[in-house]
Amino acid sequence: MPAKLHTLFCPRQASGRVASYKYIERLPSVQLAPYVSCYWLAEPVEDYETIVLSPQAACPEAVDRVLPDGCTDIIFEQDLNNYRYRILFIGLFDRSFTIAYDHERPVHRFAIRFFPGGAHALMGVPLSEFTNAQHYLDAIWPEAAQETGYRIFEEQSFEAKIRIMEQYLLSHMQTNGIMNNSLMDNLLHRIFISGGRISVQELAAREVISSRQMNRLFYQWIGVGPKKFSEVVRFQAVLNDIRRLPQVDGLSLAWNHGYFDQAHMIRDFKRFYGDSPLTAAKEIRSMSDYYNPYPM
Repeated sequence: MPAKLHTLFCPRQASGRVASYKYIERLPSVQLAPYVSCYWLAEPVEDYETIVLSPQAACPEAVDRVLPDGCTDIIFEQDLNNYRYRILFIGLFDRSFTIAYDHERPVHRFAIRFFPGGAHALMGVPLSEFTNAQHYLDAIWPEAAQETGYRIFEEQSFEAKIRIMEQYLLSHMQTNGIMNNSLMDNLLHRIFISGGRISVQELAAREVISSRQMNRLFYQWIGVGPKKFSEVVRFQAVLNDIRRLPQVDGLSLAWNHGYFDQAHMIRDFKRFYGDSPLTAAKEIRSMSDYYNPYPM
Protein backbone atom coordinates (compact mmCIF):
# COMPACT_ATOMS: atom_id res chain seq x y z
CA MET A 1 0.00 0.00 0.00
CA PRO A 2 1.41 3.44 -0.89
CA ALA A 3 2.38 5.62 2.07
CA LYS A 4 0.54 8.58 0.50
CA LEU A 5 -2.81 6.93 1.27
CA HIS A 6 -2.07 7.45 4.98
CA THR A 7 -1.94 11.23 4.42
CA LEU A 8 -5.31 11.29 2.64
CA PHE A 9 -7.38 9.72 5.41
CA CYS A 10 -6.89 10.44 9.11
CA PRO A 11 -9.69 8.66 11.01
CA ARG A 12 -10.59 10.00 14.45
CA GLN A 13 -12.24 8.57 17.52
CA ALA A 14 -14.33 10.19 20.28
CA SER A 15 -12.48 9.12 23.40
CA GLY A 16 -10.99 11.31 26.09
CA ARG A 17 -14.04 12.94 27.67
CA VAL A 18 -14.32 10.75 30.77
CA ALA A 19 -12.02 12.18 33.44
CA SER A 20 -11.23 8.81 35.01
CA TYR A 21 -9.53 7.47 31.85
CA LYS A 22 -6.93 8.99 29.58
CA TYR A 23 -6.60 8.23 25.88
CA ILE A 24 -3.43 8.76 23.84
CA GLU A 25 -2.52 8.07 20.21
CA ARG A 26 0.90 7.80 18.58
CA LEU A 27 1.76 7.61 14.89
CA PRO A 28 3.66 4.59 13.51
CA SER A 29 7.12 4.59 11.97
CA VAL A 30 7.51 5.61 8.33
CA GLN A 31 7.95 1.98 7.27
CA LEU A 32 4.64 0.94 8.85
CA ALA A 33 2.61 4.06 7.98
CA PRO A 34 1.02 2.41 4.90
CA TYR A 35 -0.46 -0.30 7.14
CA VAL A 36 -0.87 1.21 10.62
CA SER A 37 -3.05 4.23 11.38
CA CYS A 38 -1.82 4.67 14.96
CA TYR A 39 -1.06 3.03 18.29
CA TRP A 40 -3.33 3.98 21.15
CA LEU A 41 -3.45 3.68 24.91
CA ALA A 42 -6.42 3.90 27.29
CA GLU A 43 -5.82 3.59 31.02
CA PRO A 44 -7.20 4.81 34.36
CA VAL A 45 -5.99 8.16 35.62
CA GLU A 46 -4.02 7.62 38.84
CA ASP A 47 -5.09 10.86 40.54
CA TYR A 48 -8.75 10.53 39.53
CA GLU A 49 -10.10 11.62 42.92
CA THR A 50 -8.16 14.88 42.68
CA ILE A 51 -9.39 15.45 39.13
CA VAL A 52 -13.03 14.91 40.06
CA LEU A 53 -12.80 17.58 42.75
CA SER A 54 -11.05 20.11 40.53
CA PRO A 55 -12.91 22.86 38.62
CA GLN A 56 -11.34 21.62 35.36
CA ALA A 57 -12.96 18.17 35.65
CA ALA A 58 -14.83 16.84 32.64
CA CYS A 59 -18.60 17.08 32.90
CA PRO A 60 -20.12 14.15 34.82
CA GLU A 61 -22.43 13.17 31.96
CA ALA A 62 -19.53 12.86 29.52
CA VAL A 63 -19.27 9.68 27.46
CA ASP A 64 -16.56 8.13 25.33
CA ARG A 65 -17.62 6.71 21.99
CA VAL A 66 -16.19 4.19 19.55
CA LEU A 67 -16.88 5.49 16.05
CA PRO A 68 -16.81 3.77 12.66
CA ASP A 69 -13.47 4.62 11.06
CA GLY A 70 -12.85 1.91 8.47
CA CYS A 71 -10.06 0.46 10.62
CA THR A 72 -9.42 -2.76 12.51
CA ASP A 73 -7.59 -3.10 15.84
CA ILE A 74 -5.55 -5.52 17.89
CA ILE A 75 -6.14 -4.72 21.58
CA PHE A 76 -3.93 -5.92 24.45
CA GLU A 77 -6.26 -5.67 27.45
CA GLN A 78 -5.19 -6.17 31.06
CA ASP A 79 -7.42 -6.30 34.15
CA LEU A 80 -5.53 -4.28 36.79
CA ASN A 81 -7.21 -6.06 39.71
CA ASN A 82 -5.97 -9.57 38.95
CA TYR A 83 -3.54 -8.83 36.08
CA ARG A 84 -5.25 -11.27 33.78
CA TYR A 85 -5.01 -10.28 30.17
CA ARG A 86 -6.43 -11.05 26.78
CA ILE A 87 -5.54 -10.08 23.20
CA LEU A 88 -8.42 -9.31 20.85
CA PHE A 89 -8.73 -8.70 17.14
CA ILE A 90 -11.51 -6.17 16.52
CA GLY A 91 -13.02 -6.12 13.05
CA LEU A 92 -14.42 -3.06 11.32
CA PHE A 93 -17.54 -1.72 13.05
CA ASP A 94 -20.11 0.07 10.93
CA ARG A 95 -21.98 1.52 13.92
CA SER A 96 -21.03 3.49 17.01
CA PHE A 97 -21.30 2.53 20.65
CA THR A 98 -20.43 4.16 23.96
CA ILE A 99 -17.72 2.80 26.24
CA ALA A 100 -18.81 1.65 29.70
CA TYR A 101 -16.06 2.04 32.32
CA ASP A 102 -16.29 -0.12 35.43
CA HIS A 103 -14.32 1.74 38.12
CA GLU A 104 -14.37 -1.39 40.28
CA ARG A 105 -12.55 -3.21 37.49
CA PRO A 106 -9.95 -0.84 36.00
CA VAL A 107 -8.54 -1.98 32.67
CA HIS A 108 -5.38 -1.00 30.80
CA ARG A 109 -5.57 -1.15 26.99
CA PHE A 110 -2.77 -0.88 24.46
CA ALA A 111 -3.68 -1.29 20.81
CA ILE A 112 -2.57 -1.07 17.23
CA ARG A 113 -5.13 0.44 14.85
CA PHE A 114 -4.61 -0.79 11.29
CA PHE A 115 -5.16 1.58 8.39
CA PRO A 116 -7.97 0.40 6.06
CA GLY A 117 -6.56 -2.61 4.23
CA GLY A 118 -3.50 -2.81 6.46
CA ALA A 119 -4.60 -5.79 8.55
CA HIS A 120 -5.29 -7.89 5.46
CA ALA A 121 -1.96 -6.91 3.91
CA LEU A 122 -0.12 -8.11 7.02
CA MET A 123 -2.27 -11.02 8.18
CA GLY A 124 -3.64 -12.33 4.89
CA VAL A 125 -7.08 -13.22 6.28
CA PRO A 126 -10.33 -12.01 4.63
CA LEU A 127 -11.67 -9.27 6.90
CA SER A 128 -15.36 -9.82 6.15
CA GLU A 129 -15.25 -12.70 8.64
CA PHE A 130 -14.62 -10.24 11.49
CA THR A 131 -16.92 -7.29 10.68
CA ASN A 132 -18.83 -6.02 13.74
CA ALA A 133 -17.19 -8.67 15.92
CA GLN A 134 -14.21 -9.38 18.15
CA HIS A 135 -12.13 -12.55 18.35
CA TYR A 136 -9.17 -13.76 20.35
CA LEU A 137 -6.02 -13.01 18.38
CA ASP A 138 -4.43 -16.40 19.04
CA ALA A 139 -7.22 -18.01 17.00
CA ILE A 140 -6.47 -15.76 14.01
CA TRP A 141 -2.80 -14.81 14.19
CA PRO A 142 -1.30 -17.11 16.84
CA GLU A 143 2.35 -16.26 16.16
CA ALA A 144 1.69 -12.55 16.78
CA ALA A 145 -0.14 -13.26 20.04
CA GLN A 146 2.58 -15.62 21.25
CA GLU A 147 5.56 -13.47 20.28
CA THR A 148 4.24 -10.11 21.48
CA GLY A 149 1.64 -10.74 24.20
CA TYR A 150 3.75 -11.48 27.26
CA ARG A 151 6.42 -8.91 26.33
CA ILE A 152 3.89 -6.12 25.85
CA PHE A 153 2.10 -6.84 29.12
CA GLU A 154 5.44 -6.86 30.96
CA GLU A 155 6.37 -3.38 29.73
CA GLN A 156 5.05 -0.36 31.61
CA SER A 157 5.63 2.50 29.17
CA PHE A 158 3.61 3.28 26.04
CA GLU A 159 6.83 3.83 24.08
CA ALA A 160 8.26 0.41 25.01
CA LYS A 161 5.04 -1.35 23.98
CA ILE A 162 5.12 0.45 20.64
CA ARG A 163 8.75 -0.60 20.06
CA ILE A 164 7.88 -4.26 20.66
CA MET A 165 4.94 -4.10 18.26
CA GLU A 166 6.93 -2.28 15.60
CA GLN A 167 9.82 -4.75 15.85
CA TYR A 168 7.45 -7.66 15.45
CA LEU A 169 5.60 -6.18 12.47
CA LEU A 170 8.78 -5.17 10.65
CA SER A 171 10.28 -8.62 11.25
CA HIS A 172 7.06 -10.27 10.06
CA MET A 173 7.10 -8.18 6.87
CA GLN A 174 10.72 -9.07 6.18
CA THR A 175 10.19 -12.79 6.78
CA ASN A 176 6.76 -13.31 5.24
CA GLY A 177 6.45 -10.46 2.81
CA ILE A 178 3.42 -8.24 2.44
CA MET A 179 0.26 -8.52 0.36
CA ASN A 180 -0.26 -5.67 -2.09
CA ASN A 181 -2.95 -4.95 -4.65
CA SER A 182 -2.59 -1.91 -6.89
CA LEU A 183 -6.27 -1.99 -7.87
CA MET A 184 -7.30 -1.84 -4.20
CA ASP A 185 -4.87 1.04 -3.67
CA ASN A 186 -6.42 2.95 -6.58
CA LEU A 187 -9.95 2.37 -5.29
CA LEU A 188 -9.03 3.62 -1.80
CA HIS A 189 -7.26 6.64 -3.30
CA ARG A 190 -10.37 7.65 -5.25
CA ILE A 191 -12.61 7.26 -2.19
CA PHE A 192 -10.26 9.27 0.02
CA ILE A 193 -9.74 12.19 -2.37
CA SER A 194 -13.52 12.42 -2.91
CA GLY A 195 -14.14 12.44 0.84
CA GLY A 196 -16.35 9.37 0.40
CA ARG A 197 -18.64 11.12 -2.07
CA ILE A 198 -17.81 9.09 -5.17
CA SER A 199 -20.57 6.65 -6.17
CA VAL A 200 -20.00 2.92 -6.49
CA GLN A 201 -20.93 3.13 -10.19
CA GLU A 202 -18.38 5.88 -10.86
CA LEU A 203 -15.74 4.08 -8.84
CA ALA A 204 -16.19 0.92 -10.91
CA ALA A 205 -16.20 2.85 -14.18
CA ARG A 206 -13.03 4.79 -13.33
CA GLU A 207 -11.10 1.59 -12.57
CA VAL A 208 -12.78 -0.46 -15.33
CA ILE A 209 -13.91 -3.13 -12.89
CA SER A 210 -17.22 -4.91 -12.38
CA SER A 211 -19.27 -4.16 -9.28
CA ARG A 212 -19.05 -7.84 -8.34
CA GLN A 213 -15.25 -7.87 -8.51
CA MET A 214 -15.04 -4.59 -6.58
CA ASN A 215 -17.32 -5.88 -3.83
CA ARG A 216 -15.23 -9.02 -3.50
CA LEU A 217 -12.05 -6.95 -3.12
CA PHE A 218 -13.58 -4.70 -0.45
CA TYR A 219 -14.96 -7.56 1.61
CA GLN A 220 -11.55 -9.22 1.49
CA TRP A 221 -9.39 -6.15 2.23
CA ILE A 222 -11.71 -3.91 4.29
CA GLY A 223 -14.53 -6.04 5.68
CA VAL A 224 -17.51 -4.24 4.11
CA GLY A 225 -18.56 -3.29 0.58
CA PRO A 226 -17.42 -0.09 -1.17
CA LYS A 227 -20.73 1.72 -0.56
CA LYS A 228 -20.63 1.21 3.21
CA PHE A 229 -16.93 2.03 3.38
CA SER A 230 -17.46 5.25 1.41
CA GLU A 231 -20.22 6.23 3.81
CA VAL A 232 -17.81 5.77 6.74
CA VAL A 233 -15.16 7.89 4.99
CA ARG A 234 -17.72 10.65 4.36
CA PHE A 235 -18.85 10.51 8.00
CA GLN A 236 -15.22 10.91 9.10
CA ALA A 237 -14.85 13.88 6.72
CA VAL A 238 -17.88 15.57 8.30
CA LEU A 239 -16.52 14.80 11.77
CA ASN A 240 -13.16 16.37 10.90
CA ASP A 241 -14.92 19.53 9.69
CA ILE A 242 -16.84 19.70 12.98
CA ARG A 243 -13.52 19.37 14.82
CA ARG A 244 -11.75 22.17 12.95
CA LEU A 245 -14.57 24.70 12.41
CA PRO A 246 -15.44 27.15 15.22
CA GLN A 247 -19.19 26.74 14.61
CA VAL A 248 -21.36 24.05 13.08
CA ASP A 249 -23.44 25.15 10.10
CA GLY A 250 -25.60 22.18 9.11
CA LEU A 251 -26.49 23.52 5.67
CA SER A 252 -22.86 24.16 4.77
CA LEU A 253 -21.79 20.76 6.08
CA ALA A 254 -24.44 19.01 4.00
CA TRP A 255 -23.55 20.99 0.87
CA ASN A 256 -19.78 20.61 1.23
CA HIS A 257 -20.01 16.86 1.69
CA GLY A 258 -22.43 16.12 -1.13
CA TYR A 259 -25.59 15.31 0.81
CA PHE A 260 -28.98 15.83 -0.80
CA ASP A 261 -30.06 18.07 2.07
CA GLN A 262 -29.35 18.78 5.75
CA ALA A 263 -31.83 16.15 6.96
CA HIS A 264 -30.03 13.49 4.92
CA MET A 265 -26.69 14.50 6.45
CA ILE A 266 -28.07 14.44 9.99
CA ARG A 267 -29.62 10.99 9.51
CA ASP A 268 -26.34 9.58 8.22
CA PHE A 269 -24.34 11.27 10.97
CA LYS A 270 -26.59 9.94 13.75
CA ARG A 271 -26.27 6.45 12.29
CA PHE A 272 -22.49 6.55 12.68
CA TYR A 273 -22.02 8.84 15.69
CA GLY A 274 -25.04 7.90 17.77
CA ASP A 275 -26.18 11.52 18.07
CA SER A 276 -26.52 14.74 16.09
CA PRO A 277 -23.72 16.94 14.66
CA LEU A 278 -24.56 19.60 17.28
CA THR A 279 -24.07 17.10 20.09
CA ALA A 280 -20.82 15.97 18.47
CA ALA A 281 -19.60 19.58 18.35
CA LYS A 282 -20.36 20.05 22.07
CA GLU A 283 -18.61 16.81 22.97
CA ILE A 284 -15.55 17.65 20.89
CA ARG A 285 -15.29 21.13 22.43
CA SER A 286 -15.29 19.54 25.90
CA MET A 287 -12.51 17.05 25.20
CA SER A 288 -10.35 16.81 28.30
CA ASP A 289 -6.57 16.93 28.56
CA TYR A 290 -6.69 13.14 28.61
CA TYR A 291 -7.39 13.05 24.87
CA ASN A 292 -4.01 13.34 23.22
CA PRO A 293 -3.93 12.42 19.54
CA TYR A 294 -0.52 12.22 17.91
CA PRO A 295 1.51 13.97 20.65
CA MET A 296 4.93 15.30 19.84
